[in-house]
Amino acid sequence: MELQSTQRKRFGHQKSQGNLFIVIVNYQKFWRTRTLQPSEQIVSCIAVSNILVVIVLAVWFTGFLLGVCTYLGAHVYQVTDFLVILFSKSGHWFTAWLCFFYCVKIIKVNWRIFMKLKQSISSLVSFLLIATVLCNFGVAYPVTYIIRSLNTTNSNEECKDYHIFGHEYLVGYAVFLSVITSLLPLVLMLISSLGIVVFLLKHSKNMSKTSNTTSGSRSEGPTAVAKMLVSLIILYMVSVISALVTNHVATVIQSSMVVIIASSVCIFSAGSSVILIV
Repeated sequence: MELQSTQRKRFGHQKSQGNLFIVIVNYQKFWRTRTLQPSEQIVSCIAVSNILVVIVLAVWFTGFLLGVCTYLGAHVYQVTDFLVILFSKSGHWFTAWLCFFYCVKIIKVNWRIFMKLKQSISSLVSFLLIATVLCNFGVAYPVTYIIRSLNTTNSNEECKDYHIFGHEYLVGYAVFLSVITSLLPLVLMLISSLGIVVFLLKHSKNMSKTSNTTSGSRSEGPTAVAKMLVSLIILYMVSVISALVTNHVATVIQSSMVVIIASSVCIFSAGSSVILIV
């Protein structure tokens, strides 16, 4: 158990460095120019949410391993689980908004609604980020009513088995949470990225006909963005699938899988910083 805890701390420290690097670079730019581009604002929010997830999980692991709930009761898990859901799910939506932002900025169509959205998307970014945090706060809050500590004579066992999997609202809440914070962001990511890829393919085809090397070199930026977004989507799908699998297994083997469920939350925040930096 001590070895696993040490490995998790090293893993969290390594991924925190990547996210911290993003935050520092953008903060230095903001300090110099007093402004950040909309895409930089979104990326900064992704990095900050990843850092906060790591911090809360560190507190969670400490409480889990040391049996803190013996003294503080289920409240310590209610707070940490709420914050993990809030920060991790906000990070998912921030990534979805990043895909959507680049889709609107890159794709060129003559639709009137799309043209208005293209003109106003930069000013809407701050509103979308704030609204995302507020909405996820409301979505994550019900978890505080679901978490309970079991009435056992063994205090260690009580701290390990702190979820009531048979709670009457748990299934409905789990489905609602998965749809709102996992499925919908994935749909937005896929639609946005697919739109960018289709546009770039048509653009590349047109460029090959005209053999315009200058225009072709200008498409390198959008192509790099498309690669980044596709990488983020693949990473996101891996993290969501792993969370769903461990969640299903945990319904059969409850207490021994709780740590794995918490660790699966780290997959997306661990790799997203690397992708964004590259």
